[in-house]
Amino acid sequence: MPAVNFSDPTGTDRHRAMDGPLGRAVMAALRAPSILNTQPWRWRIHDGAAELWADRSRQLTHLDREGRLLTFSCGIALHHAAAALTALGHRPGIDLFPDDREPDLLARLWVGEPHRPTSDESHAFQSMLSRRTDRRPGLGDVAVPAYLLRQLRGAVERSGAHLHLVPDEQLPVLMVAGDHAAQIESADPGARADLTRWTHRPQAAREGISADTVAPEVVRRVPHRQFLSGGDAHLDPGVGSDRTADYAILFADGDGRLDWLTSGEAMSALLIVATMHHISVNPISNVIEVAATRATLAGLLCQLGHPMLGMRLTVAAATPPPRETRRSPAEVIDA
Repeated sequence: MPAVNFSDPTGTDRHRAMDGPLGRAVMAALRAPSILNTQPWRWRIHDGAAELWADRSRQLTHLDREGRLLTFSCGIALHHAAAALTALGHRPGIDLFPDDREPDLLARLWVGEPHRPTSDESHAFQSMLSRRTDRRPGLGDVAVPAYLLRQLRGAVERSGAHLHLVPDEQLPVLMVAGDHAAQIESADPGARADLTRWTHRPQAAREGISADTVAPEVVRRVPHRQFLSGGDAHLDPGVGSDRTADYAILFADGDGRLDWLTSGEAMSALLIVATMHHISVNPISNVIEVAATRATLAGLLCQLGHPMLGMRLTVAAATPPPRETRRSPAEVIDA
């Protein structure tokens, strides 16, 4: 496929586009989380629409060979943009995979009819902007109430995906899957190279996983990926133990590009509702990256769907972790 030309038009045209509702919505969507904070997207605003493109130069060559998590990440960004447009007073119009000749054109977003945002929609927008990923262990004596877990499941279902809350009897299987994925990836030079590339970025790059957002390894119920060695991780892990943490698997009916993208939209909906209710969501992606452990998770679902992401759910800490960096709009948005 020929390269997409994201040329920079005149400053006046760009300012006009960025100051409009689409530009403001896309700007807000830059806060979306992504696999290893790769931010694997480009936005192009023209002809009354914002196009979302997959940026293959930011794909994890070994950890995400098929582009599953890249597309999933872009789905989160798409839903963020739509939620922002709603809060700005417009119903979003979305067309997924609008051009068969351009497989990396994932979606086209446009401004629909005027809409008076509800207080919940405005609250959701503010929560979207304030959300952070907390990799510290959750407090050991406070659990997420069951009714809030049901709200998270409802948010995912309304977005076209599903959420499996892992019962206690399945936790040993999830624990073994996490260990197995870590062993497989640590033995793979390509996987180690991917991880090194995105955890040792220069500070000016404003991408990747920074040491300030990673806590040293501690004992957990379910092992998480170690982004950095203990001496390189700067975030104080605190006194949490994950003892009362809940675990979940977001899954879809199918396993194609459309499923990956819409599952990312569902993940964004979950993250927004979780933040609104002070629930911390820590993604566990290595069990998805490895085919064998992804199959293990499918077994936990009784083969009723395709796993897209594992996650830990805890009550949010009173003091939030540092924000992860984001690239500047000029690097990501062509208008």
